Formats: sequence, structure tokens, C-alpha cells
Amino acid sequence: MAWTAEEELRLRQVIKDAGVNLLKENLVQGTWGNTAVRLDSEYMLVTPTGLDYIALKPEDMPVVNIADPSIWRDGKKPTSERKIHASVMADRPEINATIHSHPYYCSVFASVRRELPVQDKADRELLGGENIRVGKYGLPGTKTLKKGTVEAIKGRNACFMASHGVFCAGKDMDEAFEIMRAMERCCKNYIEEMTLKATGQSVYSDELLFDYFVSRMSK
Repeated sequence: MAWTAEEELRLRQVIKDAGVNLLKENLVQGTWGNTAVRLDSEYMLVTPTGLDYIALKPEDMPVVNIADPSIWRDGKKPTSERKIHASVMADRPEINATIHSHPYYCSVFASVRRELPVQDKADRELLGGENIRVGKYGLPGTKTLKKGTVEAIKGRNACFMASHGVFCAGKDMDEAFEIMRAMERCCKNYIEEMTLKATGQSVYSDELLFDYFVSRMSK
């Protein structure tokens, strides 16, 4: 293991702070979602399963083997989605931080299983392409969900998990958060634009969203 004790402690705090910030920015609900940071080419730190982000302590984060995520030590029992985080990090050596979460507008998009056109040039550069793909549906913790997410995020820094949420990957946690924020903003803008265009209304509301976007776009 090449990292120092000081670096591990810092990264444990990074994960702790990430969970709190997800809640503060309304990018997650309750104890849902999970995050990971790379320690080196072989190991990563992840959030434990089912623990409140506010109560979570840095020492609760388990160290997980990237090549074989069934191997872990220290901390609490790791998230069941650690295999997805590990697979993305194994496939993308430039990725050092990953977030899986369920922001409001991203979750709406994931529920209708549609690709997201990325309209802004700066957002395309940040997210890695002109469209954000949807991974094949799978139950939480399954090989199907892992495979679908890894395939959908290839060449991108984010993807949707069908009927589930969103997965973002960055060079560090700050960039992963920037990507998550961009995803939620892009989804919100596109949903509002398409809803107003289809209904002929001038003011967006969630009632229009559920009358149009969910009922019609999901067909």
C-alpha cells in the first residue's frame, strides 16, 4: 500500500464531507447514495452501507480492494454498490472519486430511461460528451446494474442508472461534485424546456412535469 496514514485520514474526511454536502445541496435523500475515493491503484475507500451521513465518522469508511471488492477491511460494512465504483476505477485510471446518488431531476430522467442531450458547450466538456447514456436496468447490488453502469459511462463522466439514479466520476471529489451539480442542472433545464414546449404554458410547475414529462415521455 503506497499511501500514507495522513493521506488516508484526509481522504476519509473527504468522504465524510461529501455525504454531508450531498444532503446540504439536496443531491441525495436520507441514507441513499454512496461515494468512493481511490487510495492507489489497488485500493479505495467507500461509504458504508445504510448509515446516516451526518452521524458517519471518518473511521467508519472501509478500505476495499478494487480488483476484488469482496475483499475489504477496517470501518463498517461497505456499500453494496462498491463493485460499480471499483469497476469504474479499474477501467479508468484517471478517475479518483465517484458518486452515486438520486438528485430530484436526475431521478426523473432515470425513471423514463431517456438519454440526456447536453446543450451547453462547457457542460459537454465537463460531462464528456453531447449525450448522457442510460445503463441497463438492474436491481441494486447486482451484476446487471454494475455492467450497465460501466458500459453507459464509457467515454463520459456521468451516466443514468435506469429507474434508479445517476453515477458521476471525476479526477477528485471536487470535480465529481461539479459533475453531479451539472447533471442536475442540465436535467432540470431540459425537463422544464420540453414540458413548457409540449404544454404551451409559459410558467413551469411540478404539476406540468408529472402531467407531461412522466406520463408521456415514459411511454
